[in-house]
Amino acid sequence: MTLAPFVAAPAHIQTHILAAMMVLVLTPFQFFVLRKGSPEHRMLGYFWLFAMGVVALTSFFIRSNLALSFKGFSPIHLLSVLSVFSIGSAILLARAGKIAAHRKTLIMLTVSFLIAGAFTFAPHRIMGRMLLGLS
Repeated sequence: MTLAPFVAAPAHIQTHILAAMMVLVLTPFQFFVLRKGSPEHRMLGYFWLFAMGVVALTSFFIRSNLALSFKGFSPIHLLSVLSVFSIGSAILLARAGKIAAHRKTLIMLTVSFLIAGAFTFAPHRIMGRMLLGLS
Protein backbone atom coordinates (compact mmCIF):
# COMPACT_ATOMS: atom_id res chain seq x y z
CA MET A 1 0.00 0.00 0.00
CA THR A 2 1.25 3.47 -0.88
CA LEU A 3 -0.04 7.02 -0.63
CA ALA A 4 2.03 8.17 -3.62
CA PRO A 5 -0.94 8.12 -6.08
CA PHE A 6 -3.02 10.18 -3.62
CA VAL A 7 -0.25 12.72 -3.04
CA ALA A 8 0.33 13.04 -6.80
CA ALA A 9 -3.39 13.48 -7.54
CA PRO A 10 -4.91 16.89 -8.29
CA ALA A 11 -6.57 18.76 -5.40
CA HIS A 12 -10.12 17.98 -6.55
CA ILE A 13 -9.38 14.24 -6.49
CA GLN A 14 -7.73 14.50 -3.08
CA THR A 15 -10.79 16.38 -1.80
CA HIS A 16 -13.06 13.75 -3.34
CA ILE A 17 -11.14 10.91 -1.66
CA LEU A 18 -10.99 12.62 1.74
CA ALA A 19 -14.72 13.37 1.69
CA ALA A 20 -15.47 9.77 0.68
CA MET A 21 -13.33 8.52 3.57
CA MET A 22 -15.31 10.78 5.92
CA VAL A 23 -18.55 9.28 4.62
CA LEU A 24 -17.16 5.77 5.16
CA VAL A 25 -16.15 6.56 8.74
CA LEU A 26 -19.43 8.28 9.67
CA THR A 27 -21.81 5.80 8.02
CA PRO A 28 -21.68 3.07 10.69
CA PHE A 29 -22.36 5.64 13.41
CA GLN A 30 -25.39 7.01 11.58
CA PHE A 31 -26.87 3.61 10.77
CA PHE A 32 -25.88 1.44 13.72
CA VAL A 33 -24.55 3.40 16.72
CA LEU A 34 -26.46 6.62 17.23
CA ARG A 35 -30.11 6.68 18.30
CA LYS A 36 -32.18 7.85 15.35
CA GLY A 37 -33.50 11.36 15.78
CA SER A 38 -31.14 12.20 18.63
CA PRO A 39 -29.27 15.51 18.56
CA GLU A 40 -26.06 13.57 17.88
CA HIS A 41 -27.65 11.73 14.94
CA ARG A 42 -28.88 15.01 13.48
CA MET A 43 -25.58 16.83 13.93
CA LEU A 44 -23.50 13.99 12.52
CA GLY A 45 -26.10 13.59 9.78
CA TYR A 46 -25.44 17.09 8.55
CA PHE A 47 -21.68 16.38 8.46
CA TRP A 48 -22.41 13.13 6.62
CA LEU A 49 -24.64 14.87 4.08
CA PHE A 50 -22.06 17.64 3.60
CA ALA A 51 -19.31 15.08 2.99
CA MET A 52 -21.56 13.14 0.60
CA GLY A 53 -22.31 16.40 -1.22
CA VAL A 54 -18.60 17.10 -1.57
CA VAL A 55 -18.10 13.58 -2.96
CA ALA A 56 -20.90 14.07 -5.48
CA LEU A 57 -19.89 17.58 -6.56
CA THR A 58 -16.16 16.88 -6.87
CA SER A 59 -16.94 13.83 -9.00
CA PHE A 60 -18.01 16.16 -11.80
CA PHE A 61 -14.41 17.37 -12.05
CA ILE A 62 -13.13 13.81 -12.42
CA ARG A 63 -13.38 12.89 -16.06
CA SER A 64 -13.23 9.47 -17.67
CA ASN A 65 -11.74 8.26 -20.92
CA LEU A 66 -13.69 5.00 -20.90
CA ALA A 67 -15.52 3.88 -24.01
CA LEU A 68 -18.86 4.48 -22.27
CA SER A 69 -18.05 8.08 -21.40
CA PHE A 70 -19.60 11.13 -23.03
CA LYS A 71 -17.36 14.20 -23.02
CA GLY A 72 -15.55 12.77 -20.01
CA PHE A 73 -18.69 11.88 -18.07
CA SER A 74 -19.24 8.20 -17.41
CA PRO A 75 -22.43 6.42 -16.34
CA ILE A 76 -21.18 6.62 -12.74
CA HIS A 77 -21.74 10.39 -12.92
CA LEU A 78 -25.46 9.65 -13.06
CA LEU A 79 -25.12 8.42 -9.48
CA SER A 80 -23.62 11.80 -8.60
CA VAL A 81 -26.65 13.58 -10.02
CA LEU A 82 -28.91 11.21 -8.10
CA SER A 83 -26.84 11.86 -4.96
CA VAL A 84 -27.29 15.63 -5.14
CA PHE A 85 -31.06 15.23 -5.39
CA SER A 86 -31.12 12.53 -2.70
CA ILE A 87 -29.26 14.77 -0.24
CA GLY A 88 -31.83 17.53 -0.63
CA SER A 89 -34.70 15.05 -0.46
CA ALA A 90 -33.34 13.43 2.70
CA ILE A 91 -33.23 16.76 4.49
CA LEU A 92 -36.72 17.78 3.37
CA LEU A 93 -38.17 14.38 4.27
CA ALA A 94 -36.66 14.44 7.76
CA ARG A 95 -37.90 17.97 8.41
CA ALA A 96 -41.37 16.98 7.20
CA GLY A 97 -41.38 14.06 9.63
CA LYS A 98 -41.43 11.45 6.85
CA ILE A 99 -38.84 9.32 8.58
CA ALA A 100 -39.47 6.07 6.68
CA ALA A 101 -38.95 7.86 3.35
CA HIS A 102 -35.91 9.67 4.81
CA ARG A 103 -34.41 6.34 5.88
CA LYS A 104 -35.13 4.71 2.50
CA THR A 105 -33.57 7.63 0.63
CA LEU A 106 -30.39 7.49 2.70
CA ILE A 107 -30.11 3.72 2.45
CA MET A 108 -30.36 3.96 -1.36
CA LEU A 109 -27.83 6.82 -1.34
CA THR A 110 -25.42 4.77 0.77
CA VAL A 111 -25.78 1.69 -1.44
CA SER A 112 -25.13 3.84 -4.53
CA PHE A 113 -22.07 5.33 -2.82
CA LEU A 114 -20.72 1.87 -1.97
CA ILE A 115 -21.30 0.58 -5.51
CA ALA A 116 -19.56 3.60 -7.04
CA GLY A 117 -16.79 3.27 -4.47
CA ALA A 118 -16.18 -0.36 -5.38
CA PHE A 119 -15.23 0.72 -8.90
CA THR A 120 -12.47 2.95 -7.54
CA PHE A 121 -10.42 -0.09 -6.57
CA ALA A 122 -9.73 -1.12 -10.18
CA PRO A 123 -5.94 -1.34 -10.73
CA HIS A 124 -5.87 1.66 -13.11
CA ARG A 125 -7.67 3.97 -10.64
CA ILE A 126 -5.96 5.95 -7.83
CA MET A 127 -7.48 3.90 -5.00
CA GLY A 128 -6.58 0.67 -6.77
CA ARG A 129 -3.01 1.83 -7.28
CA MET A 130 -2.80 2.87 -3.62
CA LEU A 131 -4.09 -0.50 -2.44
CA LEU A 132 -1.81 -2.46 -4.77
CA GLY A 133 1.20 -0.30 -3.92
CA LEU A 134 1.60 0.99 -7.48
CA SER A 135 2.89 4.52 -8.03
